[in-house]
Amino acid sequence: MDKVDGQHNLKRGNEKKSSIITISILISIALIAFIGITYQVALNNAKTGYVSLKPVDVTLSSEGKEHNLSVKITLSGKSKNLNKLNMESVQLATKETIKQLDYDTVIAENGNEYIKNTVLTSLRQEFGEDIEQVNIESILTDVSVPSSEEEDKNEDIHSVEEYLKGFSWSKKN
Repeated sequence: MDKVDGQHNLKRGNEKKSSIITISILISIALIAFIGITYQVALNNAKTGYVSLKPVDVTLSSEGKEHNLSVKITLSGKSKNLNKLNMESVQLATKETIKQLDYDTVIAENGNEYIKNTVLTSLRQEFGEDIEQVNIESILTDVSVPSSEEEDKNEDIHSVEEYLKGFSWSKKN
């Protein structure tokens, strides 16, 4: 009978070892899956997304004149945050902000930075920190180029002889 009990205990011991190994393997698989899913979620949350707005066409006043301005803007931020935004509201807020810009500053040397910073500040005030960056793809302002007739009227009517009057070449002896 001792032999039978010994074999029975040995079988039980082997079954316990098998159960422990099986449970350990299942826990390891579950842990690896959990880590993988957590990594993917964290990676997706960190992805930067980009949204292009429709071109914004406005008219700005400067020195009593009306000037046309067309700006194409792209917004960047975390993908999941940009997807939550109402793009029609963002487009409208962007257009209203650009309408308020100073035309002389827009056409100055750092005009692009002025537009980016003003639009970014305005959008962040209205929509929060979801928008991380504003990029300008293109900007077009109306530039008045005088016609050849206007140039002719503006030119002085002096001849070359009048310009060279009093200028002489002399040989040194």
